[in-house]
Formats: sequence, C-alpha cells, structure tokens
Amino acid sequence: MRRKDLPGRFIVVEGADGSGTTTQARKLADALDGFYTAEPTDSKPGTKVEEMISSEDYSPEAIALNFAADRMIHLEEEVLPRLRNGETVICDRYLHSSLVYQSALGAETRWIETLNEPALKPDLTFVLDVEAETGMKRVEKRGKDENIFENLSFQQEVVTRYRDLEDLIENEISVIDGSRNPKDIHEEIVSKTKEVLDLP
Repeated sequence: MRRKDLPGRFIVVEGADGSGTTTQARKLADALDGFYTAEPTDSKPGTKVEEMISSEDYSPEAIALNFAADRMIHLEEEVLPRLRNGETVICDRYLHSSLVYQSALGAETRWIETLNEPALKPDLTFVLDVEAETGMKRVEKRGKDENIFENLSFQQEVVTRYRDLEDLIENEISVIDGSRNPKDIHEEIVSKTKEVLDLP
C-alpha cells in the first residue's frame, strides 16, 4: 500500500459479517464530523461484485480483481478528493476485507496484496472481533443478504484470518471486542481514534 501524504484522516472499520462494521463506521463518522463511505460501492465494478458474490459461478481471483477495481475508483472519486481537502473519511470495509475474504475463498494472499499495492494506506484500522456464531446470529436477525459469505463455516475462517491480520500487513490496527454493547464499542473506538491520531 502506498503511504498517505495528505492533510485528511483515513480510518477503516473492518470485521466479519455481523460484527457491526456499518453501525460503528457510521457512528464514528458522526462523532468526528467525517464522511462515511463503504465498499463495495455502486460503481460498475462494485455492482458487478455484488452480482458475483451472490452466486458460485466466479473464481476467487475474478472476485478479487473486481473488488480491487472498485477500490481504486472509490479512492480516486470519493476518498482522495476529501483527504486533499483535509476531511476525515471513515470507510466501512476496505483492502483488509479482500485479504481476508478472497483468501478464504482460495485466492493467494500475496497475489491479493500485490493486486492492491496502489491502494492508500489508512491512518487507522479497527477490526471488530466477534465469534462467528455471534456474528451469524446477528445476520439471521437482520436478514441474510444471500451471498456466498454468509454461512457459519466460512465465517469461522474469516474470523481466524482477521485475527491473523496484524501479522500480515504493516498497518495501524486496533482490535476491538465487538461482542459488547454498541455504545461501549463506540466510546472505545472514539477514544482510541483520538489517542492514535492526536485529535482533540
């Protein structure tokens, strides 16, 4: 990943399905008066990604390539302009999801890293850690998206790979216990963000 030399702050919220990434990313954006965004996007590659992960007709490599294309468009159209303006951008899922999910599907991890080398390095990444059983119960409660990721055995592998993420990439990663009350999780995330990024 390329390093950031821009005035804005780029923060990523990650985790397995049902870990609460969308809730916490939105709450953090509100708390920091930042811009909330998410991957996959509604760009043409992002729309294709949604189609691809809704079937078993595509290879892990094809899925990873479309995620990477969507990511670069997302950076160039949404993220980088705001960072240049000094804004704070909070992204719900990013490169880390590709490293975890597409490798769990069978794509080679180092190849995924190489594919995403042009992507921007975040200032801070939060990984919401929950057991796969907990995450899937939450998914069942909210209603499944009917994609290839939302089954217990796959999510168990995803959780394991997220727990190994710190050893895989050079990134400022903060692991947060995502099994607690959302308010307590939010308060910890805000506190850690201000501490690491030296915000008031």
